[in-house]
Amino acid sequence: MCDFGLALMGASAVIGGAGQIQQARATAAAAQYNAQIARNNAILAERRAQDAIVRGMDEEQQKRLHTAALRGQQLVMAAAGNVDTGYGSALDMLVDTTIQGELDALTIRTNAEREAYDARIAGMNQTAQANLYEMEAKSARTSGMFGAAGTLLSGFGGVYTEGRKAGYFKAR
Repeated sequence: MCDFGLALMGASAVIGGAGQIQQARATAAAAQYNAQIARNNAILAERRAQDAIVRGMDEEQQKRLHTAALRGQQLVMAAAGNVDTGYGSALDMLVDTTIQGELDALTIRTNAEREAYDARIAGMNQTAQANLYEMEAKSARTSGMFGAAGTLLSGFGGVYTEGRKAGYFKAR
C-alpha cells in the first residue's frame, strides 16, 4: 500500500471517530431537550394540581354557602307557616338539607383532591421521563466517545498493519 493509501486510511479513522462524536453530541442534545420539555410538563402538572385544589376549595365554600342559604329559606318558610322546626318533619327537612349539603361539599373536595392527585402523578411521570432522557444523553456521550476511540484504534491499527506490510514500520 502506498503512503497515500495509508494516509487515507488514517483520515478515514479520524473522520469516522469525529462523526461518531458528533452523532453522540446530537443524540445527547436531543435527549437533553426532551428532558427539559418533560421537566416543564412536570411544572405545568403541579400548577394544574394547585389550581384543582384552589378551585375545589372555592366550589366547596360556595356549596356550603348555598346550603346555608337554602336552610335559611326553609327556616323562613317554616316560620311563615307557624311550623316549629325543633322537631318532627320540619327538623328532619333541615337536618337532611344540612347533611346533603355537607356531603356535596365533601364530594367537591374529594373530586378536587383526586384531580390534583392525578396531575401530580402525571408530573412525577414527567420527572421520571426527564431523568430517563438525561441518562440517555449521558449514555449517548459515553458511547460516542467509546465508539470514536474504537474507530480510531481500529483505523490506526489498520494503518500500522498495512504500513508494516509495506515496510514503513519495522518490528523490533
